[in-house]
This record gives sequence, C-alpha cells and structure tokens, in this order.
Amino acid sequence: MKHISIADQLLIFSRYIGQQVVIISLLNNSDVNIGTLIGVKHNAIAVNIDDVIRWIPLYDNFKLCEIKLLLKPLKKLTPEVVSAANDLPVKAFITPYYQQQGYDMPVFIEPGHPYNCKYVQEIELADYRSPTEIFRQNALLHAFESA
Repeated sequence: MKHISIADQLLIFSRYIGQQVVIISLLNNSDVNIGTLIGVKHNAIAVNIDDVIRWIPLYDNFKLCEIKLLLKPLKKLTPEVVSAANDLPVKAFITPYYQQQGYDMPVFIEPGHPYNCKYVQEIELADYRSPTEIFRQNALLHAFESA
C-alpha cells in the first residue's frame, strides 16, 4: 500500500472526532491503548485515554505509534440508522451522519487522489474489531512471544 501523508491522515481523522481509536506504541513493546479521538491539529491528534488528554504527534518520516479508528463496516448499518439518515433535511448530510455514528465510509481527499473512494479500513486507518477483541488478541500475542 502506498504511504498516505500525515496531512491526509489528519483530514480523515478529523471526520471521526468522537470515535474510539486504538493506539499501538512502536516504542513501548507494542503497548496498546484505546481512547476517544477528541481533536486534530496540523501535526497531531488529541486522544482522551482514561480521562487524560494526550496529544500524539504524527510525522511523515518517523512513526511513533500505529493509530486506527475503531469503526463499523457499512454492512452493519441498522434500519434505524438508515431511516434517521434518510430523514435528514439535506442528502449531503448522510455521509457525515454515518461517520458520526462510527461507520466506515469511502473517503474523499481531493480531486484525483489515489485513496478517493476507498474505505478507511482499506487504507489501514481503521479496525473493525471491538476493544475487547483487540486486548484479547494483544494478550495472546504477548503470551505467545514470551513462551
């Protein structure tokens, strides 16, 4: 997969403020944290983890951690969510509404961008697992590595 720039990642993250994210440290033995994305600025994201707000810097040439949004695939849309989206006064609000509800939506970055029309999970910025599944798989991985 071609590298996606930090600016493009931040643009995508900014559409999912309020959603959970998983952060896997590349410096601390793959330490896993899950928090809520609460902000984005030009070179970092703000995440609330256990009521502590942390700014996580992002760099194009150096990766401190892997960050993924915890989203739901569109195939899990419920009739209630679809009905609420269809009742919005402007059809252009449907995509932001689905994003606010935590569904993975195709991205649009700019005209001609190679990642346009790809889902967030396809560009490796989202995970469809639950926090419980992530912690369980991480514990199994650490148990396997130490055996």
